[in-house]
Amino acid sequence: MRKLYFALAVMLMSVASYAVAQRTEPNQNFNPDSTRTVSGTRIFHYKNGPVPVDLSVVQVAAYVPNGSGGYNVITGSGTSSGTFTIPNVPTGFYLLQLGRTYLATSNTVVNADINQDYRSNGVLADPDTTVTFDLTNLHPWQSTDLFEMVCPNTAAFNTFNGTVGDTTLTGTFPYVGVLSDGSEGDQNFILQLITQNVGGYPFTAAGRGFLPPRFTQQQGGDTRISGRLTAIPQTHKFEANINGADLTAQALAANPNATLTDTTIFLDVTPGSLAKGETTSGPDLVAYNYGTGQPFITTNGDLGPVAYGNPFPPSGWSVWDYYGWTATVNYFAPGATNSTAIDTLTVGFDTHLPTPTNPIKPMIGVVTKPTLNGRDFFEDQTGVGLTPTLKWSAPRVGTATFYQVQIYQLDNDGGNTVQALIASLRTPSRSLTVPQGLLGAGPGYVFRIRPWYVPGLNFAKTPFMFGPTHAQADVISGMMQP
Repeated sequence: MRKLYFALAVMLMSVASYAVAQRTEPNQNFNPDSTRTVSGTRIFHYKNGPVPVDLSVVQVAAYVPNGSGGYNVITGSGTSSGTFTIPNVPTGFYLLQLGRTYLATSNTVVNADINQDYRSNGVLADPDTTVTFDLTNLHPWQSTDLFEMVCPNTAAFNTFNGTVGDTTLTGTFPYVGVLSDGSEGDQNFILQLITQNVGGYPFTAAGRGFLPPRFTQQQGGDTRISGRLTAIPQTHKFEANINGADLTAQALAANPNATLTDTTIFLDVTPGSLAKGETTSGPDLVAYNYGTGQPFITTNGDLGPVAYGNPFPPSGWSVWDYYGWTATVNYFAPGATNSTAIDTLTVGFDTHLPTPTNPIKPMIGVVTKPTLNGRDFFEDQTGVGLTPTLKWSAPRVGTATFYQVQIYQLDNDGGNTVQALIASLRTPSRSLTVPQGLLGAGPGYVFRIRPWYVPGLNFAKTPFMFGPTHAQADVISGMMQP
């Protein structure tokens, strides 16, 4: 599967209210008489070892509620080894700032670490980097087939198109992602996912594959890959029992103006354990609607079994499924004449595969009754101020482990709307007041509220970690102006 869209390697900010017990706005009494020194770490744990975030070059601070709806800022210090300290922080809730990352916590010792299951020293390919294929023994190519090359050790994922009816893949193609380096143990896997009709829908499944020798790519260079694909025995079944209507309902609940743009199903494999989540790219065993224009799945029902092959040994590879229903809303920045589109996601990752009696269905639904300053969350608004308050109720489907609020800034660039994700705010509460300094006069802003379902996660202890099962469902606001 392509590099995971929710990749934890880039966290802009996590800011939030903290009230685990009541799941409401926290007590914001400021008690300077009871203080402590806050400390902790910000380290990325990669496959080849830990890499600390250099906190000596970013602002380290605690934002402490002042009892008047704002925050008092207490400055700390960080080191190049990924450690930090902040003195004189009052006991209770505060917002930890590590550069552009914010976390709502009441802890004295904070674990802000992240796991990634690929190597840390990868080099991204430039636009001139290519691969040239000379591959034979493909199944006769169909327009909805998939051809992919995946390297879990780098998280690189590339897809290529064949010619209808051909049994060979030849030619030079652009390469994207991290360059492969054979000396680092980078192994690429090549698969043809062959189309089959299942319940009237063109699913694709792993049918032929090739394991090329490990190779090392050069920046801006071409890598030649030649060989003969091998047929993969179709000895496995994936039950395409999908509650498409339920997933579509959650996707379109993102906003009254939302338009459904994608309905995707994957069955993937990942090397090793999934105890810490799906944090690298993996080969697809089954894929539906991976940008190939298949009809959307918008009804509930068991479409039947999808036959597929799995050449990966079960002792070293974990299997999981994914659903992804995407919707889109268009926005205009103040004064702009051209819009920009922002996607919303209803997605889930699970190791419990569907059966005839257990369909793929939403594991978490959208939040309900969202408001901004007590007004309609979905309506465009002006005069919302620089520190607006968002409130919402729990989802009707599933139980949220925590909530995330993302803020997009919309600027007018010569009539064109330019979007930028400026903050990601994370909370176990169902309300949030935006801290001062994030919003400014002039641009427009859009808020996305995302409940996360991560069973087994101790959010207070390891707020940036994930597990083998997790899901989210978005709502997105109208365009807001301070």
